[in-house]
Amino acid sequence: MGFLTAPEDALIEAVAAGQTQLRLNHCFGSLDAVFKNALQKEPRLLAFLAGYSSTYQKKGLVQLCFDYDVTLCYQEPRPASLGEVAVDTGVWDPAPLLRRGLPREETLVTQDPADVSRKLSALLGRLLSEYEGIHGWRTGVSSFGKLSPYAVCTVSYDYLLPLPQLRQLQGKARFAAKQIWRSILGRAAVPRFVKPFLALSYLSQECGYDQRAFDEAAGASDAEPSDPIPHLAYGPLVEKRGICSGLAWAFKTLMDEANIECRCVSGALKDAPETGHQWNLVRLDGQLYHVDPTWGIREEGVFVGGLLQPDSMMRGTHLWNAGDYPAARGMHFGYDLIESYLAENGNEFLDAGADERIFFPDRIVE
Repeated sequence: MGFLTAPEDALIEAVAAGQTQLRLNHCFGSLDAVFKNALQKEPRLLAFLAGYSSTYQKKGLVQLCFDYDVTLCYQEPRPASLGEVAVDTGVWDPAPLLRRGLPREETLVTQDPADVSRKLSALLGRLLSEYEGIHGWRTGVSSFGKLSPYAVCTVSYDYLLPLPQLRQLQGKARFAAKQIWRSILGRAAVPRFVKPFLALSYLSQECGYDQRAFDEAAGASDAEPSDPIPHLAYGPLVEKRGICSGLAWAFKTLMDEANIECRCVSGALKDAPETGHQWNLVRLDGQLYHVDPTWGIREEGVFVGGLLQPDSMMRGTHLWNAGDYPAARGMHFGYDLIESYLAENGNEFLDAGADERIFFPDRIVE
């Protein structure tokens, strides 16, 4: 190290390079002061350092200058580089964590870990509605004593199953969706606006509501479920059982297979606001509509009251954070239009091998 390199700069360079041993020459004052200055200049070092030890030599006639031989201890695991650590200046935004595939884990240094937790809590609904199998987020907080006002906050996620197992079940659910559409449609070429009804009809008639899983979730909504299957698309599509989250993901998987844009919505029912609920948004001809594949699933027949509804109708029964989702203003499509279309064209579809029970359920409940 050059003679002119300040001790705190030498320390920053050593940590960035992952050195475990270094000598800090010509330090005026204690080693704690060197670390304090380094952490003030580069607070991201907190994400790497776990501790240190040292020996020293006094220099100069009045012995005010010290040479320190320092051993650095690092956190494990730790980020690969300083560039992977964010610095929260009070305006940290968690929204970029929601990326395609899996949510991004984050390491940041902050003076207000509680504010980070509050911001993540506000994002929880979107987190649950954008990633199948995620159960929640967690933060780990560590600090470096009195040497820095910052703390390290790591954001990670809890999943219902280990990710390899979750991915395997998602793959099986997608394969099941392909088979289900073949069984429903046969060779029939059905327009897109009919397919949300067909998916709803299938789930209503083929899947049972898992009351045990619901009771467990309602009794301890923050606890990890003992049986994750009813919460995933795999439950309704493969094992024929689920609760609202599993049914919403199953409906989305069927829409994905039909090339219809669909997403899940996390909120609640007005008559049970303390219990979470999930349903869907679908886009038809550029307009969004709500579909609730769970609402009424315990009824005899196919309940169409939650099929292709705009925000204005859905607000009468459902609660959600409107700021988290695009507005659903679709008014053109609805069950009445689908019913008329199927009455006129149904024989053609049945002749092409369509499943009569799914196209024409014995009982429709409105």
